[in-house]
Amino acid sequence: MDPKTRVQTALAHQEPDRVPLALWGGPYGLVDPLYYKLVDRLGLGEPLLPIREGHTVNHMDDRLLEALGVDTRYIWPGASPTSPTHPSDDEDMIFDDFGQPWKRTMPYYSATDGLLKNASTLTDIEDKVQWPDVNDPRWTVGVTERATGLKDSGYFVIGRMVVSHGPYQMACDLRNMENFMVDMVTEPDFAGALLDRVTDTIIGLNRNYLEAAGDVLDMMELPGDDYAANDNLLFSPRLFRRMIRPRLERIITAVREIRPEIKIMLHSDGAIGKLVPDFIEMGVDMVHPLEPVTGMDPAQIKQDFGDRISFLGGVDISHAMPGTLADVRADVDRCLHDLAPGGGYILAPCNHLQADVPPENVVELYRYAKEAGRYS
Repeated sequence: MDPKTRVQTALAHQEPDRVPLALWGGPYGLVDPLYYKLVDRLGLGEPLLPIREGHTVNHMDDRLLEALGVDTRYIWPGASPTSPTHPSDDEDMIFDDFGQPWKRTMPYYSATDGLLKNASTLTDIEDKVQWPDVNDPRWTVGVTERATGLKDSGYFVIGRMVVSHGPYQMACDLRNMENFMVDMVTEPDFAGALLDRVTDTIIGLNRNYLEAAGDVLDMMELPGDDYAANDNLLFSPRLFRRMIRPRLERIITAVREIRPEIKIMLHSDGAIGKLVPDFIEMGVDMVHPLEPVTGMDPAQIKQDFGDRISFLGGVDISHAMPGTLADVRADVDRCLHDLAPGGGYILAPCNHLQADVPPENVVELYRYAKEAGRYS
């Protein structure tokens, strides 16, 4: 099978010739130091120029994807208003287009006290945040050109998320997580207004991105929204359904107004098993990453819901990938045993592969997955 057919077959909950492989989507890429090591190890020549600034996962290199045998290719936004790219007098402090300050906490930047941490009225949502113009052409620079280059390429083409965080997490960034968690219970009007403002921004960015990409995209990533820790949800399913789900449904509806047939992926870390039925009802086609954490059994999730939703990810980045080659192979075997039967699975890392991962482990991950992931 060609890569696109392989992925489409899996998403139809059928078994292709082998399990499809993915790398370098919004939440499952390579940090820059690991990318440089892989370029050197695979003899690819000079690293490519970065596709963006303000992050540590700044590269996209089709040469590397080809060398690893990855079935997916990506179209990235021209820029993102949540990227911290505006420097200040403090070299460790940088600002995004919302005016939100970010602090360097190597190897990442982390949001500092939110712009709305001390907000007290609904009007503060507009007055204290520099809400970006979603129609600014910066956000879609290069999207049409990249889409043209991937048209009829034979790869399954995925649209990378237009901002890193979804409604819940962006609201936490702007308000401070503790404050916003309390707001959802004690100040639901304020929390709802903030979620709606964030949602409107995501919808506008998505709409322009989808129109620029045209009909080349096979799947669209929703901005990542983490609703769980390793052992349980961060809040009850009831609160999720009252405060967050309606905003996600608006984003999904807006995407499908432009591309009714497109597949939609949602990234949410941790033990999100209790919310999978909601994701299915909302129209999510694929969930990333289905982590092997203490509060969730990926094999049971696959058994319970694998005929109605697909899964991307599975590969443990915390223990297996920084370990030995044998650890990598054992984790691939676990993923294939638990998630691959009947299709509906694309193998990929659970999150960005970090600088502590040896480059030979990445090569072995994809080599062994191609070998062991055959269905016949």
